[in-house]
Amino acid sequence: MAFHAVATYGSFSKAAVSLSRSQSSISVQVAKLEESLGKRLFDRTTKRLRLTDAGQILLLYVSQIDSLMQQALQELDDLDHLERGRLVICTSDTTGCYYLPPLLQLYRQRHPGIDIVVRNATSPETIEAVRHHEVDLGIVTLPATPDDLVIMPLFSRHDVLISHPQHPLAPCTSITLQELASYPLILLDQQCASRRIIDEVCARAQVNLQISMELRSIEVIKRFVRIDAGLSIVPDMAVREDIEAGVLASVEVADFANRALYQMGMIYKKNRYLSRAAQSFLEELRAYIAVDNSEDWEVS
Repeated sequence: MAFHAVATYGSFSKAAVSLSRSQSSISVQVAKLEESLGKRLFDRTTKRLRLTDAGQILLLYVSQIDSLMQQALQELDDLDHLERGRLVICTSDTTGCYYLPPLLQLYRQRHPGIDIVVRNATSPETIEAVRHHEVDLGIVTLPATPDDLVIMPLFSRHDVLISHPQHPLAPCTSITLQELASYPLILLDQQCASRRIIDEVCARAQVNLQISMELRSIEVIKRFVRIDAGLSIVPDMAVREDIEAGVLASVEVADFANRALYQMGMIYKKNRYLSRAAQSFLEELRAYIAVDNSEDWEVS
């Protein structure tokens, strides 16, 4: 426990605070562990406490043990009933802002005792978080998911070009990527799955876009587009209110006509115990998709 806390916080003093122990007792416990293993677990010669190779290996297994213990405690707690619990979901800011709120609101009304935590991350980061048992469920851009995960398709993506309402392209109904090649674009950075989609479609169309800025937030991108600093390609759900308010204009991108190529989906780790909170959320999600006829939750 002491080793895991020090590795997590990167500090003996912070680990001591988290465990309500003295720093000296934490240091002694870690030193005894190192002595019993015959390996140094931390590099104490640098300004910042760092794990050695041996420490990184041990942390991997200790983290798995901690995760299994949490699952065991959750499973024991689930023997009672679904009146309390904790559900951790990881997804992108776009999904978290525009897709999850109505579902979470409905779920909270039906299960008020469940604490829901939503973490913000890119699809690749979300996949890793699910794989390493850091979160219960993740919502990511498909199909780039490992075989060790269970996938539940949710809805098709629909990306559009956005511009300032007075931009020359604003009156257009449709445009090709080739026609966009001479305009400066503001896109998400290459760590984001949305950017991967754009890059893949551009590669197929043999188009090199003129990228003037790379950002990690669609909300920030929209701000720049609203001051006519460039164009962007974003999920249509993220800009519907802006379009209705007249502060942005949207244009269909002909190259993205085949929406079935990319979907959003729920993922969770295979063979991992899913808490009753997670199971009930998946059930609510299936029912939500089944009864909702809007294109936002269309399952292909």
